[in-house]
Amino acid sequence: MSWKLEWDARALKDIKKLKLNKHQILKLKQKAEAVAENPLPKTEGGLGEALSGNLKGFLKFRFDNDYRVAYQLIITDTVMRILVIGLRSDKEIYHELSKRGRENEQGI
Repeated sequence: MSWKLEWDARALKDIKKLKLNKHQILKLKQKAEAVAENPLPKTEGGLGEALSGNLKGFLKFRFDNDYRVAYQLIITDTVMRILVIGLRSDKEIYHELSKRGRENEQGI
């Protein structure tokens, strides 16, 4: 079962900030679509890596070796929502994920 893939507007801005080229953007979209086929955590047979601690409930995947994509699943609507895209070397992605995740829950 494929999940509906949604891109948070801020995640689309992340792509621009990272200055990804057309080839990288295509690879990102292909990887996101592949993960959306089964975005559950690997522990449940899916393709996502579950986060822990205060980020429990969010998942991530990597693309192009240098980038990390964080997302959340909306089980009731079978939606995979991409929230943050950033460099793997930049730990700020987790702070931003926490912030964006809270804002999504509050409907901001």
